[in-house]
Amino acid sequence: MVTQNAPQAQGSSRKLLLGARGSLLSRLQSGMVAESLQKAHAGLTVELKIVTTTGDRIQDKPLHEFGGKGLFTKELEQVLLKGEADFAVHSYKDVPVTMPLVDASALVIAATPPREDPRDVLVSTVAKSIADLPQGAVVGTSSLRRAAQLLDARPDLKIEPLRGNVDTRIRKLKEGQYQAVILALAGVKRAGLFDATLMTPIGMDVLLPAAGQGALALQCRRDSSDTLNVLRAIHDHNTTVCVDMERAVVQHLGGDCHSPIAALATIDRGEVHLRVVVGTRGGKPPVVRVSGAAPLAHANNALRDVLQALDKQHARKLLEVPAA
Repeated sequence: MVTQNAPQAQGSSRKLLLGARGSLLSRLQSGMVAESLQKAHAGLTVELKIVTTTGDRIQDKPLHEFGGKGLFTKELEQVLLKGEADFAVHSYKDVPVTMPLVDASALVIAATPPREDPRDVLVSTVAKSIADLPQGAVVGTSSLRRAAQLLDARPDLKIEPLRGNVDTRIRKLKEGQYQAVILALAGVKRAGLFDATLMTPIGMDVLLPAAGQGALALQCRRDSSDTLNVLRAIHDHNTTVCVDMERAVVQHLGGDCHSPIAALATIDRGEVHLRVVVGTRGGKPPVVRVSGAAPLAHANNALRDVLQALDKQHARKLLEVPAA
């Protein structure tokens, strides 16, 4: 249980139950959110309720074979709907854009805290960049998005499935099962596992991240106004603007768990920049790359330009199921 350090104002104490996965990263992320909320609200106590999700149970096969990353949110959303927890903390990239596994119409993303570094990170004992990997190197990742971009840059690489928690994936790399693995830098940092001797962040021009990567989504019941107000204390508007644009790209393309789509929006000096990479269904080249920019006050113009460019380059056709 995470508790409030500051003295509680008499008569203002309150406890919220936070649904969290049992993985190291989920517990740490949820704990960070709990601490932030308790600092923002005197008298608030946040207690973790550990929930085992289908995504946690399936450790030996790619998730896109069973329903995608929504398998990490399904049971948490069900717990919220039953009233067994007040809110949940998701990695935003795990929240389905299309084909949700739960009817979440009674739920809402109440807040998005400031985003962590959205880049991917190369974990390797033999190279500091994708370009420096040995010919035919075995790279561990179950992400079709990563596979499509990696093979576009290095067709010689051998992409092998890799599942498990962040610490498990790093252990498998150290055991020599792979010459490199690719992880989300945000998760590595939040888990306190970043090791500069082993890890190198990958530039956006080489590997663009998934929509929502590095961001957290705080979800609660739509009719719980008290919880909504508590969560909004740590909401970051700019992060939401960016993630909403990225998810709009996935929605426009009809992306599902078999769709290698990368999208990243960033804000710099009052201007929003949106970049998108779309690979071929199944995680193979060729890939389509588009980008757009607009003043922050007119962010939708950048989104409009990018969606039009994707349509002109027939990006949706890359994502279609091949004819039998």
